[in-house]
Amino acid sequence: MHPDVSPRGRRPKYRQLPHTADVGWRIWGDSLPELFENAAAALVSTLTDRRRLRLSETREISLESVDRESLLVDWLNHLLYLFDVDGFLGRDFRVASVTSRRLRARVRGERFDPTRHPEGTGVKAATYHQLRIGREAGVWQATVIFDL
Repeated sequence: MHPDVSPRGRRPKYRQLPHTADVGWRIWGDSLPELFENAAAALVSTLTDRRRLRLSETREISLESVDRESLLVDWLNHLLYLFDVDGFLGRDFRVASVTSRRLRARVRGERFDPTRHPEGTGVKAATYHQLRIGREAGVWQATVIFDL
């Protein structure tokens, strides 16, 4: 069995990668919007248990960047900014549109509450180190390393 296929025969949405000083994720999606959604889910899964987040707040996000790779890093760092400034963490990510330079998304979640949300690993930023986005066998894949 291929290591990126679950025992039930389904491909996972994301998988943590071994890394010495940071946290790395391999992320998959059937479409580019789904890849960006799954990357956001991987980020929040690093910070806390996403399943405990309520869908009580909504944030609309529009971003523009120089290329697809930079757009992914900017997307993840914008989500970190919302967490750092407002304590907001998303659980449900809906990317309405994404091109090589622009993204529009709706994020639903809530503010972090240490009495209900376990504290995960603190993330400083999404990085360009080993960053990769591509398509293999019709599936979008990305590798992202988070600086801790």
